[in-house]
Amino acid sequence: MQTLPVDRALSIYGALADRSETKGARERLSRHLMKLYVDGETNEHRLTVHGLSYLQKLDRDNDSRN
Repeated sequence: MQTLPVDRALSIYGALADRSETKGARERLSRHLMKLYVDGETNEHRLTVHGLSYLQKLDRDNDSRN
């Protein structure tokens, strides 16, 4: 898998959520999307959408801890 879905998701989410990239987000997102890719999801657009959902979940989890 190329890093394109990871970069796209981080860029889009950063613009929409008006948040900077949190520490470790890129690494976690890469692992998550790689698992989906290995499981058979190869469409870059779908991977990007999965990435956006994942980043939103990460933010919610971080916000609930603070």
